[in-house]
Amino acid sequence: MNLRKILTLFVILSLSVSVYADITLEATYTDKEGKSVTTSGDITAEAPLYVKFASNPSSLDPGASIEWHIRNTTAGLNLTRYEQDIDFTFTMAGQNVVTLQVMQDNEVVQSASITITISESLLEMPNAFSPNGDDINDIYKAKKNYKSIVEFHAYIFNRYGQKLYEWTDITSGWDGTYHGRPVKDGTYYVYVKARGADGIEYNIRRDVNLLRDFNKVESGNEQR
Repeated sequence: MNLRKILTLFVILSLSVSVYADITLEATYTDKEGKSVTTSGDITAEAPLYVKFASNPSSLDPGASIEWHIRNTTAGLNLTRYEQDIDFTFTMAGQNVVTLQVMQDNEVVQSASITITISESLLEMPNAFSPNGDDINDIYKAKKNYKSIVEFHAYIFNRYGQKLYEWTDITSGWDGTYHGRPVKDGTYYVYVKARGADGIEYNIRRDVNLLRDFNKVESGNEQR
């Protein structure tokens, strides 16, 4: 085979590979500040994390196909999807490796991966708040340092065991009222049942001091 034929064959093979292997893996999610982020790099975030994955194929060969593999290295989860673009909600802590593959004749001709690390869970409840309308500690809710909580249910009781309020949105909370009317200052009780992305079960029971006469709950008191 002469040099011209060899060069021609090399060009044809090169073009063939570039045709069925032209993809770009991108992940789009909403960060903790509420901003939409699109990236091809690794992600570290909290659960639950909803992510849209795009393969962005260009000029794929008719015989080529796309495969997605999602693997949680901690829990041993392995999923395979075959759509061009997919979405997935990550609810387990640990490292999740998302791999995009282009298949041709049952062989991998190109692949790209993103590692999504979901943090371990954390949940703490304060022991006081002051619902006096000054926009400082007006709502009794989980401390802001919570992480990777995938299930949450909280209840408020008075000293007689009567349930005054309950909520399931961890970003929400109790405003110190019962049936729309402010309750008296004093000690109430919170019970929280929650689950973290790492499988930790939270059963929190503690006093809640309602201090409406305070302009601001002391930081040390709030953090206990």
